[in-house]
Amino acid sequence: MSIIKTSAPRRLARAGALVVLAACTAPGATQSPATGPADGAARGANPDSIAAALIRATLPPSPRQTQFAWELDEAGARFQGRGVARYHAPDRFRLDLFGPRGETYVAAALVGDQPRVPAALAERFKLPSPALLWAGVGVVRPPAGARLTAAEADGDAVTLRYDLGPDGTLEYRARGSRLVSVRRLKGGGVQESVDLDRAADGTPRSARYREWIALRNLNLSLEATTDVASFPEDVWSPPGTGR
Repeated sequence: MSIIKTSAPRRLARAGALVVLAACTAPGATQSPATGPADGAARGANPDSIAAALIRATLPPSPRQTQFAWELDEAGARFQGRGVARYHAPDRFRLDLFGPRGETYVAAALVGDQPRVPAALAERFKLPSPALLWAGVGVVRPPAGARLTAAEADGDAVTLRYDLGPDGTLEYRARGSRLVSVRRLKGGGVQESVDLDRAADGTPRSARYREWIALRNLNLSLEATTDVASFPEDVWSPPGTGR
């Protein structure tokens, strides 16, 4: 990839898609106890119960807003800026991505399984699937059509695997109720992954998204997350989406 010139808007929009994947809950957000789902598994719960417990435990109790700084390395070319993610799990998400001078690169939303992307960006920007998007904020939300094939527990470690059909396998790894990583596997290898780095008390400090084949890495410095009472309905309809 060459240094950006006239193609900057297209590449920065693509960077926006990557930022969504890794914008996880930052320090300051309410954390669930680390032993919840694993305790249930240790008592002999069946795979469906283990998965359901982890999904419930990672669901934020209220709408949230996360602020972060981001840096993207795409085959040697680097981009950076700041961002804000607003979300009301499990079905509403809004991303605003800004450049180093505060200019808006991306404003897009997801409502249910339907992306809302401004028409001007639609050809060069695509939101990730709902499952990957929610994994990026620490929420386990497997696709509606995915089939649970395994749910394993070893102490407080929990692993879930879902069959995605032609898209491969989605693998969640958690410690108790805290999501640690997500990987999409296909053809015997990792296609893409999200890894969360946490402090000793469990609060996330940073996150990394990696697209293995394309040599694309996104690192986030997580700054603050706040619980909010609600968001105005128009938050979920960014300008230019016609909603």
